[in-house]
Amino acid sequence: MRFCKPRHNQTGGRGFTLIELLVVMMIIAIAFFALRPNFVRSIQGNRDRAALRRVVGVLTSARTEAIARGRLVRVVVLPGQGEMWGEIQSDPEEDKSQFDLLPLMGRAHTALPAYIALADLMIGGEATGRQSEGLIYFYPDGRTSGAGLTVLGAAGGEYPVDLSPTTGRVRIAE
Repeated sequence: MRFCKPRHNQTGGRGFTLIELLVVMMIIAIAFFALRPNFVRSIQGNRDRAALRRVVGVLTSARTEAIARGRLVRVVVLPGQGEMWGEIQSDPEEDKSQFDLLPLMGRAHTALPAYIALADLMIGGEATGRQSEGLIYFYPDGRTSGAGLTVLGAAGGEYPVDLSPTTGRVRIAE
């Protein structure tokens, strides 16, 4: 009498059970919900830093233009609206109070995203109001009137930006 061997799967492989699949899915779900706040904070922090780079870029560009063109350049800052733009002195020999729009970083006006705010604008050691316009001047030798402002980010970060009156260099304060 011959016994028949039971037939096995020809491929020799074995699939996953439903329990194994559910356990893996639960581990993935727990990891997602545990790490999600970190991802959200990271994304908001990246947005904040991008807006900060835009503010620093406008100010640095204004200083560069003043030196390159040998004329007085000013940056108009509207903290309440989150707007900035550059203006260059039209003809210093004829009328020193006349300024023309100067595109900085390829833009005539730089508007910051709604989730970013400009605060604590200080020019020449004096605070300007949140709703009032601030004028930051850059001279042809690179100096500035001296200024400082704080960029308030969506992630709750405060980023102070300082302009050295003697060199005009823009730096993010630590």
